[in-house]
Amino acid sequence: MNRRFIFHGSFLLVVGILSVIYNPHTGLLGFNAEAKSGLIVSGAFAVISFFWAFIYSRQAERVAVIGGFVTTLLLFAGTIPRALGAWIAYARGDMVKWFAATTISLVIFATIPLFASLLGRLRTSKGIGG
Repeated sequence: MNRRFIFHGSFLLVVGILSVIYNPHTGLLGFNAEAKSGLIVSGAFAVISFFWAFIYSRQAERVAVIGGFVTTLLLFAGTIPRALGAWIAYARGDMVKWFAATTISLVIFATIPLFASLLGRLRTSKGIGG
């Protein structure tokens, strides 16, 4: 579980950094000021994921699993509507939204395996506390 939290946090950091170093308006690498919120959200959830890895490593597995589950639910609640909005805007002709839609979707898809693993640990007592 510890590795899953660390991988998830690392992936979120990479996606957050990618979201601000490419500017889809110009098609060039450079700071994309409109993507600051993506970096902030990805960075915050990455730090939280690293925090759950730390808690898990301190033999507080149950706390980390429950906390990680709640955190992934919050991540889904914030990113799924934004991804849908970006994809709808892209479908309606706003060609710049493809990059935002893609990076937000990457965050969602990368969170699904962690969420499934946490859900599996919550459903069975095996793996929590032992």
